Amino acid sequence: MQLTRRHLLMAGTTAAGASALGWRLRGVDPAPTTTAAEVGERPLPAAPVVPPLARVSPWPAGLSAGVNLAHLHARGRGYGSAACRARLEDLAQHGVKYVVLTPFAYQADLTTTQLRFGDLDRTLTDADLLACAADIRALGMRPVLKPHIWCPAFWRSGASRQDIRPDPAHGGWPAWFEAYAAFAVSQARLAAHMDAALLVVGLEYLQATLDVPGAWAEVAHACRAEFGGPLTYAANWWREAEHFADWDAFDLIGVNAYYPLDAPPEATAADLARAWHPHLARLGSLAEQTGKSVLFCEAGMPAVTGAWTEPWNHGFAGPTNPAAPATYMEGLLRALVPQPWFAGVYWWKWFTDDPTRGPGREQDPYRLAGQPGAEVLRRWWAG
Repeated sequence: MQLTRRHLLMAGTTAAGASALGWRLRGVDPAPTTTAAEVGERPLPAAPVVPPLARVSPWPAGLSAGVNLAHLHARGRGYGSAACRARLEDLAQHGVKYVVLTPFAYQADLTTTQLRFGDLDRTLTDADLLACAADIRALGMRPVLKPHIWCPAFWRSGASRQDIRPDPAHGGWPAWFEAYAAFAVSQARLAAHMDAALLVVGLEYLQATLDVPGAWAEVAHACRAEFGGPLTYAANWWREAEHFADWDAFDLIGVNAYYPLDAPPEATAADLARAWHPHLARLGSLAEQTGKSVLFCEAGMPAVTGAWTEPWNHGFAGPTNPAAPATYMEGLLRALVPQPWFAGVYWWKWFTDDPTRGPGREQDPYRLAGQPGAEVLRRWWAG
């Protein structure tokens, strides 16, 4: 399949402690002090496993069964609200064990070295996050914290986190990483307060990864001073996971796994399981090289026929098909669950309230609640 640069750049989507870093790359402990047993540590493979054609059952013990919970920016509808608690109850009934919370830092443009974070958004405060985490734990699930940056250019011009390039005249990458470390450390402190099962310290900052090898290890080092649980970084499936130089500083390899599948629009789940095989070989090799398990921090596709050829593409053109994500999810699970290096998956996405009602009436093509894909979760995780 021919991928354009535009498609590839869009692939994927969707102060304390920082000043002491100095951004002179230091040695990182080769063996992190925490383990990833809670989020799916398993023995590594000698070779990729060929996907089976029949559904694997039951869900193996130790694999993470999770969903990304997207916050609706309206009081009474987002994290910590009664509407959100009802959604969490639904997730628990689907067998979900890990709920990913996604707070923000805000970057005014793609070249600035300054980030704004904290209780700036009155619809999304630390108190809301802690209340939501308490609700998650009360239902027998565990919160995962995955903070990230939002920039107006992401929706105004179709840019993504991969396009962030700090202006050298204002300090360039060192200044940007200094600001980002302050944000990450604040999130590590929040993760400790909410008893998070995992902290994802960053995601899909491809240019930062390529330009400043070693910098993410520094961020991880700073976060460990505040949070004693496992850490990962959610690399973009395109280039970043295999070019990431700092996996030794993390407990798991994290991937936002929007890999293109070479399969026709009428493909079955068995066809899609077979289509995963070239990606399994790459991921298995990465797991073997690093000695770490692989967690899919995000996976999913739009509810459009054939969108598994470009699952990252929010605007994939074609007929709406609510059943397509269910077929895709079934194929992914058949292919990945047998892999000894696979640590689990956090599906993208579930909202804190019904996004199709109220102001905005968002018709997000990735939403899972009430869709056929949700029944795939129930069958695999709660069946």
